[in-house]
Amino acid sequence: MKRSKKLLLLILVLAMTMSILATGCGKGKDVSNENEGKEVAEEKNESTGPKVLRLAGMPAKTFNPHTSDSAEDTILIGYIYGAPLELIYDAEKDSVEFVPNHAEALPTTEDNKVWTFKFKDNLKWTDGTPITAKDYEYSYKMLLDNKLANRNAYIFWDSIPVVNAEEYFKGEVEWDEVGIKALDDKTLEITLDTAMPEIDVYSTFQGGGATSPVHKELYEAGMNAERTETTYATTLETVPSCGTYKLTEWVRDQHRVFEKNEDSVLADVYKPDRIESRVISESSTRLQLFENGELDTAVVSGSEYDKYSEDPRVVFQERNAVWGFFINSTSEKNPILQNNDLRKALFYGIDRDKISKGVFKVYKSTPYYISSIPMVDYKNGVKYCDTEEAKAIRPEGAGFDADLAKEYFEKAYEANGNKKIEIEIVYFEAQETMKRMTEVAEEEYENLFGKDKLDIKLRAMPPQAAYDAYRDGDYDMGIGAYTQDAFNPWGTMIVWTTNFPNKAHRFENKEFDKLYERTTQGDLLLDPEGRIKALAEMESMLLDYVPQVPIFQNDNAQIFADRIKIPTNGKYMPVVGFAMLQADIVD
Repeated sequence: MKRSKKLLLLILVLAMTMSILATGCGKGKDVSNENEGKEVAEEKNESTGPKVLRLAGMPAKTFNPHTSDSAEDTILIGYIYGAPLELIYDAEKDSVEFVPNHAEALPTTEDNKVWTFKFKDNLKWTDGTPITAKDYEYSYKMLLDNKLANRNAYIFWDSIPVVNAEEYFKGEVEWDEVGIKALDDKTLEITLDTAMPEIDVYSTFQGGGATSPVHKELYEAGMNAERTETTYATTLETVPSCGTYKLTEWVRDQHRVFEKNEDSVLADVYKPDRIESRVISESSTRLQLFENGELDTAVVSGSEYDKYSEDPRVVFQERNAVWGFFINSTSEKNPILQNNDLRKALFYGIDRDKISKGVFKVYKSTPYYISSIPMVDYKNGVKYCDTEEAKAIRPEGAGFDADLAKEYFEKAYEANGNKKIEIEIVYFEAQETMKRMTEVAEEEYENLFGKDKLDIKLRAMPPQAAYDAYRDGDYDMGIGAYTQDAFNPWGTMIVWTTNFPNKAHRFENKEFDKLYERTTQGDLLLDPEGRIKALAEMESMLLDYVPQVPIFQNDNAQIFADRIKIPTNGKYMPVVGFAMLQADIVD
């Protein structure tokens, strides 16, 4: 399944760049037809000259939304490609909101299976080429093309189940059997196998990504003779724009420059006139450039946090991943790991604050599996973690309970024939904080349970080799994380299902699998209350089994220059972050 490849890639990106900034890039509010002529809510800055936003990021591989495979590509692609919908920060509601972009309005449906998009008149690329519903159909046909085998095609069967999308991708049906049809130049109809909640559809078609259009002429010009690959959007000359910005400079591995596209639907509501993005991998270098006045924002890592802890410019991100130690709960080489009492002892026997605050300084201790980001009611801004259902099943505080942990451990020790238990923990090499994390865990566990009864050993491995070992079951415990969808926590529970490929754990539960099916394509899809209860039940199963000892959520501290007036007042919002592109820039 394609989603599994994406999730595993994101895991590795997170693992290797935890302290590196993934800048939140909020979207401006749409000036739709019904608001035509009305004054935009955000007042224009009165200072003269272009408003320049200066950022740093990782190298970009491609600007092709069909093949992009990194967090950095996703951010940059979002600048230059429009889409049917956008997600923005609404200051009045203090929440995120879906608004039309290329579409005239939010899509309509009578049965939640057939969704109709109406597009605005006079949409065009920056070279003047028109954009119609037929261009969208072409783009989605290429996304799903069997020969191209685009990695992001999964969105049309994993995120929303478009009729015959996966079958077309596999070469089993013809295009006219796929539920994607341009009825005319302005109307696109999407037909699903299953009635889906609007949030799943809205989130699929928002932002510059796989559901953005591609420029047909450039896409075809880059196609090889076998039609198995295109060079589209891999050089400056082949990167088009139909979004709020256009790419005007791209020196690979050095810098990118984006200029405002004045013909964009959102041109009047995005604040920066120019975005300058430098390629800088080291977080310490970024922070130094920030101090020199050369960057407008940077992450403040744990080792540097004490210097900035009282700085009013510092705000905190919320990340969509829970990090911890995966456990090989079906191990034949070390069968005591199959013991549920031992896994529960490991869960309750770790003082997470000594890692999240002691090692990483600013992270959040997380004795649970679903991070604080995912929402279950986006219209009212309700996060899963704030529901009564979540609160009822989660451990209090940071989850450390020495007495309960020792009680579980003694049962496990007895089951091991009163022999010393040995456990090896894998960490990522060349990452000092990861090493320190495992050293703290070693000290915590051995001191609590007794060095005469427990021996923790540590082993360094490259991240990719570590995940290969997890997949093959060649480990005891190991550091890792899964990312989660801000609007669909049910969908991202796929990583804990029995048949999820290349998984880092050994959890299997038929009842869990049934709940996953019911909440993602079954009878609970259109039952909001039942869906929340099912999500809590799934998390409760994980808490009882302990396939991973959850430790922290990597909520980095981020500092902004005084010239950047972020609109969220320091509050981190799902997907849009601090809504930086809606920020006033005062020189």
